[in-house]
Amino acid sequence: MKKILSIIQFCFLLTGICTVLSSCNDENFSSNPSHILAFSQDTLSFDTVFTSIGSATAKIKVYNPNKEALKISSIVLANAANSGFKVNVDGEKGTQFSDIEIQGKDSMHIFVEVKINPLDRDNPVLMKDSLVFITNGVKQDIKLLACGQDVLILRGKTIHKDTTFTSRRPILVYDSLRINNGAKLQCEAGTRLYFHDKASVLVHGTIDAQGTLGNPVLFRGARLDNMFTNLPYNRIPGQWGGIRLYSSSYQNRFDYADIHSGQYGIRCDSSSVDKEKLRLTNTILHNVEGDALSLISCKATVANCQITNAGDNCVTLLGGDYTFTHCTLANFFSWNIRNGVALAFANKLNSVGYPLKTLFYNCLITGSSSDEIKGSKSDNTSIAFDYYFSNSLINSVEEKSERLVNITWTKEANFKNIDKENYKYDFRPDSLCKAKDIGNLEIARNYPYDLNGRNRLQDGKPDAGCYEWMPGDK
Repeated sequence: MKKILSIIQFCFLLTGICTVLSSCNDENFSSNPSHILAFSQDTLSFDTVFTSIGSATAKIKVYNPNKEALKISSIVLANAANSGFKVNVDGEKGTQFSDIEIQGKDSMHIFVEVKINPLDRDNPVLMKDSLVFITNGVKQDIKLLACGQDVLILRGKTIHKDTTFTSRRPILVYDSLRINNGAKLQCEAGTRLYFHDKASVLVHGTIDAQGTLGNPVLFRGARLDNMFTNLPYNRIPGQWGGIRLYSSSYQNRFDYADIHSGQYGIRCDSSSVDKEKLRLTNTILHNVEGDALSLISCKATVANCQITNAGDNCVTLLGGDYTFTHCTLANFFSWNIRNGVALAFANKLNSVGYPLKTLFYNCLITGSSSDEIKGSKSDNTSIAFDYYFSNSLINSVEEKSERLVNITWTKEANFKNIDKENYKYDFRPDSLCKAKDIGNLEIARNYPYDLNGRNRLQDGKPDAGCYEWMPGDK
C-alpha cells in the first residue's frame, strides 16, 4: 500500500513539475510589442510568369532577432482567392497559419510559388498579394509581385503550310517545332519563342525571321527564374536545343534575331552550294554548349553579326561557300571546359573531301586562348581550300600570305565587359580596342550601320567587327 501511495505521490509531483515547466516555457515568449520579426526581403518578385504554367519556388527567410522566443499569432495570405500565390509555412501548405513559434535568435523559411490562370490579355498583367504577419499585436507584411503573361503553347507542332508567327503573345514550345519541306514559317518583328528543355526548331522547309533593331525575333529557353540569386537561367547554356536547317532547306533568313543559351545555335546540313541556304544579318548567336554556327557544305552569307561564347566553336565551316562581313567572333566561354575556338574551317572530314571557299571582310576574331583559328586542310590538293581575310583583327599565329591582307594580329580586343564570374558580356569595343578604324571603307558601304544602328561610315574609318566605337562612349 505504501508503495502504491509513493507511486501516486510521484506522479502528482511529476505532473506539477511539468505544469511549472510548461508555465515557465509560456512565459519565455515575449509579449513586448517592440519585439517583432525581421525578413530577408520586404518584397518578393517573380518577374514574368507564364499563365497556367506556374513559377519555380522562391524562399523568404523570417528572423527573430530578439533573445526571447516569439509566437506569431497569424500569417495570412491576404488575397489568396484571386492572386494565384501559394505558401508553405513550416512544412504545411495553406493560406493562413496561427501560433507559429520562433525561438530567440532563430529563423524559419517560408516557401512561395505562383500559378496564374489565363488572363486573356496580350500584354503582361501585374499580380499583387501580401503575406501578413501579426506578432505581439504588431502587423508586418511582405509584398508579393508577379507579372502574369498569357502565352501560346505549342506541343510537338508541325508547320505543314505557310504560317506567320506574330508578336502578339510569347510562344512556348514543347517537343520541338518542325517545319515541313515546302512550308515556310515567317516570324514577324518582336516574335518571342521560348523553348522547353531540349526542344528545337527543325527546318525541312524555310524559316524567315525578320526582326528590327528595336524588336528582334527572340529564340531562348523557357526558364524565367534564377539558378542562384544573381544568376538567371537565361545566362546558362544548354537550356534548349537549337535551330537545325536540314538538307532540303534553303533561303532561310534571320535579320535582327537573338538566339542564345541553347545546346547549339544554328546548324546547317549539307546542301547544294549553287543556292543560298542561309542569310544571317544583324543577329546575335551567344552562349551555347556546342557550336554557335555550324555550316556544312552549303552556301551562306553572314553580316553584321555577333557570334560569341561557344563550348565548341563559335563558327565551324566544313566545305561550302561563305562570306562573312563585319562580324564579331569571340570565344570567352567559361561555363565549363571549352573545347573549341572562335573559328574552325576545313575541307575534309575523315577521308571525305569538302571543297571550301570562305571570305572574311572587316571581321574581329578573338577569344581567351592564344590562338582562336583552327584550319584543317586535306592532303588532296585537288580539293579546294580557298580562304581570304582582309582588314580584320585576328587572334592567331601571325602568317604572311596573299590571302591575309591588312590584318591586325593581336589578342587584345578590349571589349566593354568580359565578366566570366557572373557570365555577363558586352562585346562592344572600348576606346582601346585595336579593331578601331581598321575596316575597309568600300566593304563597309554594303553595311553602313552597325548592329546597334550606328553609322559606321561617319568618320570614314569603319571598325572591324559588328559594333562601331564612337567618341563619347564610356
